[in-house]
This record gives sequence, structure tokens and C-alpha cells, in this order.
Amino acid sequence: MLHPRAEPCNCQCPWLTENQGKTVNLWYDHEVPGIAMPEGEFSFAPWKRVRVWDDYLKDGIPGYGNLCHVRLKGTERRADDTWAIVGHQCTSALVMQQRELLRHVEHGTSALSAPGAARVASDLLGRSIAVQQLRELDLGELLAQTHPCLLDPKIGSEAVAPPLSERELNEWYRLREGAPRSAR
Repeated sequence: MLHPRAEPCNCQCPWLTENQGKTVNLWYDHEVPGIAMPEGEFSFAPWKRVRVWDDYLKDGIPGYGNLCHVRLKGTERRADDTWAIVGHQCTSALVMQQRELLRHVEHGTSALSAPGAARVASDLLGRSIAVQQLRELDLGELLAQTHPCLLDPKIGSEAVAPPLSERELNEWYRLREGAPRSAR
């Protein structure tokens, strides 16, 4: 899994709010020849985001659910008819995890499990964070390390977690940038 991109990879990211509820024929901007495409239309249904979150993302364990759907060169079919996939970490899924980490640190709960929050914090800070250390983490330190798209209101899934509140946008922006959004 390669590092996440600076922004969601294309206009069909299922974590972009404008895509949710739509049914489309998928296309990929970096499609690798030979990878099977879904037959017919694909629905960006909220329940699919919940399933991916519950199966993969809430526990912070890297895996298939963290991968961007765009497959890169090097992706190939193995002898056992499975795929060796090369892809970026899904930018939007990472943003969702980091937001929920911040909420977990602030409130003690979030859409992440406690072990998931500890794993996301460990990855973000580059050091081992235990569950019991989460409430002691400095929000400013976390925000300094988060993905540049953390405050992008176009990324989200209300089926998984509440959208960014105005308070979160202003407070997190201020802590991250040193000044309130409205002052810039």
C-alpha cells in the first residue's frame, strides 16, 4: 500500500459526500488492464461505507478496506487466481479515521474502536500509543500531523460518523494553522 495522495483520487471516491446515493458506471483514471470491472451500474450506497468501516477501518488495521479503488501498475493476478494489488491508501478513508481519532481524544468515544484509535494515533505520530494514553494526547500535536484534507467538508459519510461541525472546523483549523478560519 502506497502513501495516500494529497487529495481524493478522482470524482468517484465513495467517501465524497457528493457521490453518496448516486448510481454510476465506474471508470478509473489509472485503470490497470485486466482487472475486472463491476458489471453494470455501481451504487454509492451509505450501507457500503458502513460495511467497509465496520469490517476494516474502525479498528485501524491496514488492509483491503484502506486501499484506494484505483489500482496501479504492478497489480497482477497471482497463480491462485487472486490479485496482488498495488494501490494508494485511500485518502478519504484516512481522513475519516483521523477525524474520528481527534473526536476520540476530545470525547473518549468516536466511530473508531478504542484499539483502532490507538492504532491510528500510533501511525499518525510514528510511535506506539496505548489505548489508555489516548486521552493524554495533545490535540495540537495530532492536528500538526494530520492529512491536508482533514477539514475538507466534501469528505465524509453520515452513515459512519457525524459531519464536521462548525466548532470542529474552527477549532481544529485554529489549532492547526494558528488563527481562526474566519480571520483569514
